[in-house]
Amino acid sequence: MIETFRGAPVEEFGVALGGAALHPVRISEPGAIVRGVIIHGPGDPEPDPDQFALCTTPEAGIPSCVAIAVRESQAAKAMVGARQETAVFVAPDDARWSDIYDRVKLVLRDSFGQLAAHDAFQLADALAAALGGAVAIEDASRRVVAFSAIPGQPVDDVRRQGILDRAVPEHVEREAWYARLWRSTGVAEFTDGRESTARLAVAVRAGDEPLGSIWVVGSRETLNPGADEILRRSAEVVATCLAHQDHFASSGRRTRGHLVRQLLDRPESAGRALGYALPGPTVLVAFSRGEQDGDHELLDARLSDVLSLQSQRFQGYGLAAVIDGRVYALLPDTGRVRLDAQLRAVLSRRAPAGDQTGKGTIAVSDPVDRLEDLSRTRRQLDRLLALRARIGGEAIPGDIVHVDDERDTLLLSEVADATCDIEALQSGTALRITEYDGEHDTAYLATLRAWFDAGGDVAAAAARLHVHANTFRYRMGRASALFGLRLDQPDERLLLHLQMRLADFG
Repeated sequence: MIETFRGAPVEEFGVALGGAALHPVRISEPGAIVRGVIIHGPGDPEPDPDQFALCTTPEAGIPSCVAIAVRESQAAKAMVGARQETAVFVAPDDARWSDIYDRVKLVLRDSFGQLAAHDAFQLADALAAALGGAVAIEDASRRVVAFSAIPGQPVDDVRRQGILDRAVPEHVEREAWYARLWRSTGVAEFTDGRESTARLAVAVRAGDEPLGSIWVVGSRETLNPGADEILRRSAEVVATCLAHQDHFASSGRRTRGHLVRQLLDRPESAGRALGYALPGPTVLVAFSRGEQDGDHELLDARLSDVLSLQSQRFQGYGLAAVIDGRVYALLPDTGRVRLDAQLRAVLSRRAPAGDQTGKGTIAVSDPVDRLEDLSRTRRQLDRLLALRARIGGEAIPGDIVHVDDERDTLLLSEVADATCDIEALQSGTALRITEYDGEHDTAYLATLRAWFDAGGDVAAAAARLHVHANTFRYRMGRASALFGLRLDQPDERLLLHLQMRLADFG
């Protein structure tokens, strides 16, 4: 089983490398595994049979490998000279072997990355069978990467909760466990605790850098003989798995991040250059934690991964990435009710203790049909999130706001930005009323706001302020006298109300 970590089926190269650079002319044994690539020349020793040999001079001898590549002009001789079970690939005569070597290596790495998570679970099962106890594989952040599922092996609440949350629950006892584990150079044993049974663990490292750990429920007395040696030997394979998982997750995030940034910054030209088009009606979603939540780059990266994976798996397409400290996602327009449910499910999903994944505000755009509308749509969402942040208050898990519900507020915000240099609007009557209220502890501005909000209905405005209608009329009269208001004049009413509303965006 461990060998599945080190190779790719030979037919996979036929698909991935087909075209001008390298194409297959014979694949006799589909399923044969390629585990490495070499450039083979005259006088070189015979390579291992599981190698992909790039033969620079096939007339000097064709190695007995699972696959070979030759120049197009040498293909006929190579087909005759190679073993029947050897896959034969052909490269153009002017192709560089170093470029082909890099492409084959890339296919090997990609295959490894795609299988890493799946194989981690296979490895956990294999270890559990060999050790005689339930196994969990964790990364350096104590997230459960994989766990065994062998029937009949005893488990405790710590393991059960770790699997449900996909992360080890925090506890003083377990803090001591990890402190001891990271100091150890071999297998560490932990005795029964208040909430846990005994277990063995080994740290997984790349040099001195911790990558994660392997845990097995049980003691040296209850586990199979040689448990220590099995754990020590498995650490190297798990290190490879964890390293590749991190590499390919990071690589995928960088790729998505580059694409999303290009599409949001200059969508029309980027769409042409990258060959990308919206597959159907799409919404742009932006998620912001707010400054009070601090720096959560890892959490945002995980959120973008989940949004991308979930939308691709269930709706067929989707793209999410962290751009400038904010998560943006292009998601299929599945309708407001369904989309909100999807977003809330992602954000409210249980996470490690102390994880703030679900806290923050999500802004959702109107449906977008054209790439060229994405820049404007992003600016709209950024403005909406900025307005929500200005309101203040603690972020609410799954707080979703739609552009369609805030259209008037967004327009007023744009008007405020566009008129910020018009002094008469910034220092007019509304400002004088605000200053007067501050100096005399009065509420004339609030009275006028209530009157405007009620459309001039005195009874309704008085109810808003919880005062008698006569009291309200008196305040309105005093405000008109103090500030020279002529509220019977439509233009004056409009300008006064506009000054008060624009002040909310200052």
